[in-house]
Amino acid sequence: MRISLIFLAFFFSLATFAGIEQAPPSFFYNYQKIVWADFQDAHYSLVYDIKKQKATATTTINFHLQEAGYPVFDNVTTPTKVYINGEETRQSLIPMPQNVTQARIVETYLEAGDHQLIIESPISNGTRWNRVSQGPRHKKVVSVASGFFIKDLTDRLFLEKYVPSNYEYDQYKMTFDVKILNSKVSHNVFANGDVTELAKNHIRIEYPQWYGSSSVFFHLVPKSRFVRYYLTYPSIDGRQIPIIIYSAFRFFNKMLKDRAFEVLAELENDYGPWPHPQVLIYGNNIRGGMEYPGATATSLVSLGHELQHSYFAKGLVPANGNSGWMDEAIASWRDKGHQTHELPFFSHSNIGGQSIYKRNTDKRSYEYGRSFMAYVDYRLKEIGKAGLKDFLRQYFEKRKFTTVTTEDFRSDLEEYAQMSFELDFDQYIYGQSIEKNNVHSHYHENPHHPQLTIEELESLI
Repeated sequence: MRISLIFLAFFFSLATFAGIEQAPPSFFYNYQKIVWADFQDAHYSLVYDIKKQKATATTTINFHLQEAGYPVFDNVTTPTKVYINGEETRQSLIPMPQNVTQARIVETYLEAGDHQLIIESPISNGTRWNRVSQGPRHKKVVSVASGFFIKDLTDRLFLEKYVPSNYEYDQYKMTFDVKILNSKVSHNVFANGDVTELAKNHIRIEYPQWYGSSSVFFHLVPKSRFVRYYLTYPSIDGRQIPIIIYSAFRFFNKMLKDRAFEVLAELENDYGPWPHPQVLIYGNNIRGGMEYPGATATSLVSLGHELQHSYFAKGLVPANGNSGWMDEAIASWRDKGHQTHELPFFSHSNIGGQSIYKRNTDKRSYEYGRSFMAYVDYRLKEIGKAGLKDFLRQYFEKRKFTTVTTEDFRSDLEEYAQMSFELDFDQYIYGQSIEKNNVHSHYHENPHHPQLTIEELESLI
């Protein structure tokens, strides 16, 4: 069976995708020059062996280096073998500058140019072996479930938690070749890519060229699990957009469907046609949710927030941790009814001017960012513009399917308004020096993106 999402036709108009131009600066560690790679493509061979209760990934990455040095990649689990250009080598986990995070480097000095990296690693996170009782003292493993679910408020919880990946600045084509061995139970995959069932328990997923480490939705489950709805949504551009909703309960699917149709109509009216070739909704009882391009794992109350992110966050993507505040600000501004404020409620903050090597989003982005967006809306209307929503529609159309920085947002805003916002960004977004002298934090957990425990995150699988 083939589930075609027609990605190539949908994205044929995209001219370029982000790569090395938004990478952090190279740096020296132990007298070695650490450099950033521009991934061209990545092929993931994912094997789940039911008999051995073992899941492994063999990842082949073709990449380009603009300068010579020791290239960066990341994988939270320690690789078992690493090959560079056909030769076995070693890798090591090192701190990034200012100790804001860690990542791995290939311990082979490479010249500028094209190279191939092959990594063998266990899939130790996001995998659960399903057992059935074979008597009072014995349980037999019959199937597997695996979910690569991400979070953006905590470091190293993008794709790198599960398989090798790059920093969020990079966009590259990814292919998953998934095999489940030694199982009589049929499995299938929910994914926001082009899914092909090659044979029983052999599935291929092709993700678009513009995806990166925070884009992939991958959920492998037995076919008998979950109640599934297969629907279509009539987009304003004439498409019949496929919708898949799945959860443990039929009544929950119905509630998700009704709410999704309301939100999709709202978002298309505000920002234009739904930008993805599908809508994929995994409904769960966990509080909050998480967004992916055209997909979400979510509670009912957070569905609107997460679908909005398919425009801002996963329709255009933050290039780094200093850019993630924008998406949460825009979504939170929507959650509060698109408010307008003459001034932000806070006097200053630094939510977008921290270390360039940082990956996670500042937790204050919801409240501080939402208030700043309400202030921008006021400023735009004050000079006779239609307001922030009108700007965001144009901004999205210009930047969609690319990675963006805070400065991209500011420059487009200033072009739209024909006025400078430099002082506002310096005070409310980049207020480093002010914060050093006035240490404080105004943060309340956001109900849509709560800090889930490891147990809560694993229960999604």
